[in-house]
Amino acid sequence: MSVSSLGYITLTATDLSEWRTFGTEIMGLMLDDSSNDETLRFRMDDHPARLIVQAGDEDKLAAVGWEYADEAAYLAIVDALKASGAEVQAGDAAGAAARSVTAYSVSADRAGNPFEVYYGRTGLKDDFASPAGVGQFVTGEMGMGHVVLPAPNMDETHDFYTSVMGFGDSDNLTLPPPAESAPEMNIRFMHACNPRHHSLALFNYPVPTGIVHLILEVASIDDVGACLDRVQKAGYSLMSTLGRHCNDNMVSFYVVGPGGIAIEFGYDGLQIDWQNYQPTVSTKGDHWGHEYVPPVA
Repeated sequence: MSVSSLGYITLTATDLSEWRTFGTEIMGLMLDDSSNDETLRFRMDDHPARLIVQAGDEDKLAAVGWEYADEAAYLAIVDALKASGAEVQAGDAAGAAARSVTAYSVSADRAGNPFEVYYGRTGLKDDFASPAGVGQFVTGEMGMGHVVLPAPNMDETHDFYTSVMGFGDSDNLTLPPPAESAPEMNIRFMHACNPRHHSLALFNYPVPTGIVHLILEVASIDDVGACLDRVQKAGYSLMSTLGRHCNDNMVSFYVVGPGGIAIEFGYDGLQIDWQNYQPTVSTKGDHWGHEYVPPVA
């Protein structure tokens, strides 16, 4: 049993109007026609809901949706979660329809990060067209991208994802502390059962929004540059300048989206044959660039 891919992410937001504009005009996502005044369902491909943004009192992560290959794999992960002592709540038919999945269950990891497991995508459509002219998002069997989650209790949470959820290790990155007397920064990168270098990473610091960042990966460096132009023209703050990561080779920048949700927008991420790979241990994050941009007071 192993997890197939990152299928969707759900956020709550205090300003759906800003998310509507940011998601479509800046990030280039397509708004599904099932969206309404309470829920925005953004498309990157033929799936009707890759990023779901719901009206709420906080700007926060609501759920990470992990896809399993079929009903047997889904039932096996539900059993494994229960056996590990995790609380698991089965979703109902209405919830499955809202997520465009066959069946799902809700749980949380050892750091308290909410997630859902599911199988079977429903309502697939073949009419994706980016309103901002993005040529193609890199999805398919590799899912929507990757997500980085806070895990101050790193070892316990990492063990949960590898021993229970079925992730494999990609890289263990340690960086200098962000401030004097602070602990070193540690990021554990993990892969699902697809070629993407990592579908999940854990960061050993708490984050108020419950999500460090998510990525939108595109198939062209020109789409990265064009998006960076849109971001800067619209006045959104960068969390990091353009750069190339060492471990997954991604050329990207990071923007602070509505409500402080950070999004990496990138190109050229590594795709790996896991049968011929040894997990790495790193102390350098970037070949070049990716300079942290302090927030404007």
